[in-house]
Amino acid sequence: MKLSYTVWTWHMDPFNKFKRHEDPAMFKLEFEKGVREISFLGYTGVENFNIMLDAYENDVEEFNAILDQYRLTFTAIYHYLGADFDSDMEKARRCIEFLKRTGGKIMNLQAPKRKPEGNFTTDVLETARRAEIMGKLAHEQGIRLCLHPHWGSTIETESEVSLFAQHTNPEYVHFCFDTAHSQLAGIDQIQTIERYKDRISYIHFKDVDPDVTLAPEKPMQRFVSLGQGTVDFKGIYKKLKEIGYDSVICVELDYPQICNFQSAQSSRSYLREALGI
Repeated sequence: MKLSYTVWTWHMDPFNKFKRHEDPAMFKLEFEKGVREISFLGYTGVENFNIMLDAYENDVEEFNAILDQYRLTFTAIYHYLGADFDSDMEKARRCIEFLKRTGGKIMNLQAPKRKPEGNFTTDVLETARRAEIMGKLAHEQGIRLCLHPHWGSTIETESEVSLFAQHTNPEYVHFCFDTAHSQLAGIDQIQTIERYKDRISYIHFKDVDPDVTLAPEKPMQRFVSLGQGTVDFKGIYKKLKEIGYDSVICVELDYPQICNFQSAQSSRSYLREALGI
């Protein structure tokens, strides 16, 4: 299994409304700092959001040179479904082209935000329809699209994942399961890995503090470095080995507790000491 880290928090401040520099030059400085730090810690790959396109779409050679310098591979780009599917598809095409030019093979996809007044079945089926169209395009270009079940989105709970899976072609739509989002949704992660073992092409590792009083309105702020919460990583890792999973484990932390380096370092130490990787 390859060990990656997602570096979007180096250039998007989670504690300041995810503000980021609009200046591509500053973005590039922050990106290089992120990859330099995760390389130092022993990660071998990097994932980032589709905001990469703004800085590097026209400077792919520079992007590849940075990863080569720090001996990293580009493991995935993270894309979203929103309200405008035509716009989403256009950016998906750009993401796919960027992946092809940088050696990446995975496009993770987040479903649209959940609407309080939404209809469960209708919203899931529409998300499935859009994901399959995008997934077919990715498949034709040698890229795997992986739906990422996410808190607050139309694909969050076990029943939503199940309905989505039933209405998408496994050839075109794969899964990226996230240990923290799955835990928030009350999903049995070991059973889920077994059930979708033929469709899991990527996985996010992050932990969750069990204290629900910490951020009742924003539960993602309870995400913590690996080993500091209650996610059963030993059981999950054992199950991944049992099913022969040989893709990427990507560590992520949406709200770094001190700084990005410290959080990445803490998680890396846990992986070595608890899982032997």
